[in-house]
Amino acid sequence: MTLDIYADKTDDELYTLLGAELLGEGLGLSPEDEDAHCRFGKQWFQSKRRELQRKICHQERIQGLLGTTSSDRLLDAATVYEVLQHLGEEPSTAGILAVLVARVGLGTFCVNAPAA
Repeated sequence: MTLDIYADKTDDELYTLLGAELLGEGLGLSPEDEDAHCRFGKQWFQSKRRELQRKICHQERIQGLLGTTSSDRLLDAATVYEVLQHLGEEPSTAGILAVLVARVGLGTFCVNAPAA
């Protein structure tokens, strides 16, 4: 699994992929299906944000990246991906989430993260 397949996608495309992945459906052919998957993916990501923060932000590998002043989003995404995979997340879901979290920025995503 390489994160490159997700890196060039827009946020909405990532949310659509996430929604389709979580619903266990392939990407629909109609724009309505894609819109529904996108909405579901966005809502799921927001509803699981605290849980994701708990899983991701207190990991030692992530903590090492939080104190840096310059951020390498590819490195951040790769590290988040590895953490999520280690925690048992499916590879494709972990890849999508890793890119979304890296785009938010680890420092921003992990602000006020609940205790693990």
